Amino acid sequence: MDHQELRRLIAPELPEGLRAHVDGVIALADELAQLHGVGDGARQRMLLAAAGHDLLRAAEPADLLARAEARGIKIDPVERATPLLLHGVVGAAELCERFDVRDGWVLHAVRWHTSGHPDFDTAAWLFFLADKVEPWKVERWPALQDVATTARTSPRQAALRYLDLNLERGAAAGRLPHPMAEQSRDALIGRGRS
Repeated sequence: MDHQELRRLIAPELPEGLRAHVDGVIALADELAQLHGVGDGARQRMLLAAAGHDLLRAAEPADLLARAEARGIKIDPVERATPLLLHGVVGAAELCERFDVRDGWVLHAVRWHTSGHPDFDTAAWLFFLADKVEPWKVERWPALQDVATTARTSPRQAALRYLDLNLERGAAAGRLPHPMAEQSRDALIGRGRS
């Protein structure tokens, strides 16, 4: 299945605004893939992940918790306090179960698209960034413009900048950081800022 077919299948389940966001992420992921010379196979995986990443973004928090528990997914205390963080984890499982998406890279990228993951490759970080700096999000949070600009030259530096901004914003609001976001940030620092 390609990203256009998955997008068509998922569209009826998404509110209009979320469909527009997904379309924006697909377009930006494609642009970033071309800009950074990502090969066609990895680019197709990025686009498939972009098409399916927010399958459950509009689900109710209690529903996300119930779906995760029904699958035996380990729920971190931060996810239990903020169940929206589970939309990628449960969404990846449902992409596999309901839409027959079997590509491990795609499922891993969707699962961790909220926090990043220490073993993300460049293509996964580009997909992550496309979700974070899609124009609608930049409009709502102008601090992301710096991340969007940096994504064009250094995906890992841009991802680190995003994680820093998001952790700062969460701390200011009294939210605990997702452990995987902290691990992703630490891994990016360990790899340097280039």
